Amino acid sequence: MVLLDAVHEASEEVQITELTVREGELFVEEGRLLEGGMIEHVAQSAAAGIGVASASSGSGTPPIGFIGGISRLRIHELPRIGTTLHTTIRVQHSMEGVRLVHGTVRSGGTVLGEMELKVFIMSDPQ
Repeated sequence: MVLLDAVHEASEEVQITELTVREGELFVEEGRLLEGGMIEHVAQSAAAGIGVASASSGSGTPPIGFIGGISRLRIHELPRIGTTLHTTIRVQHSMEGVRLVHGTVRSGGTVLGEMELKVFIMSDPQ
């Protein structure tokens, strides 16, 4: 399942992505993207940004990451089918093998949700 349509910016510190909510998606129920779908979208946004930044830097195969924790989760509104989400991921802290990222999901100028993810990154995916 892919909950990501485009990566607009990907650096070591910031990733900006987009998703249009569609009918038939796994996390869509009663015409809205559920909380779990928003979390998965933010996780995929962080992963795609890390992968694109890694590929752009010429560091070879993008690393594999795992969500180690979710905190400060605030869902203000569940987006309806047809809503385009603009998501910003900001790396708060980074140390060997672990990143703490903050994700903000917006539609237009309205913040729909925010969260922090702790992402563990494998240094050697072999």
